[in-house]
Amino acid sequence: MLDVAGARADRPLFLFVNVSATHVPHGHYLGDSSDSWQSQAAALAYADEHLGDLVDGLTSDRRWLVVLCADHGDAFGEDGYHGRGIIHPTVTNVPFACMVV
Repeated sequence: MLDVAGARADRPLFLFVNVSATHVPHGHYLGDSSDSWQSQAAALAYADEHLGDLVDGLTSDRRWLVVLCADHGDAFGEDGYHGRGIIHPTVTNVPFACMVV
């Protein structure tokens, strides 16, 4: 991504980055074959580290409008629900941030 942005530094650029690390399966981030809120947290920590590097690299020489959002959450037993194909606050209340950096 940084190479793409660097090659187009002389004009506006829209980058869409899809982070699939937190989508199932993510148990492997804990060396397990099952998914849990702990493995999702580990996957999120992994993605956060790399997204931080990307944002730092992009903003080293110019300003960017950065929009971070999730498409859905996952239920891991909250109120007896599991998965993501349901209407439950754990699934529908997702993080969103917009900033100029």
